[in-house]
Amino acid sequence: MIDGRLFLLITTLICVGAFLNGLRFATKSENPWAGKKLFGNNVGGSELSIAQIRRIGLLQMIAAPIFLLLFAALCFGLFGPVDGIQTIRF
Repeated sequence: MIDGRLFLLITTLICVGAFLNGLRFATKSENPWAGKKLFGNNVGGSELSIAQIRRIGLLQMIAAPIFLLLFAALCFGLFGPVDGIQTIRF
């Protein structure tokens, strides 16, 4: 069983990382994988347009805070007790 505060800290760090990764992709001006090869094969995503890469970044930036709110609700017990997470009490 994990303490709710520790679980919330870990998920907060993950969501901040996802948001920053989305910010990085949302501000790209060219495809970072274009022309790159891995073991002689093209890197997956090298055929994506810059609009698609920016859309992926925006989706990450939108999804990260939503997931953080969902996990915070789980940690504070708003959905009831969750098996494996000790809820945070005030």
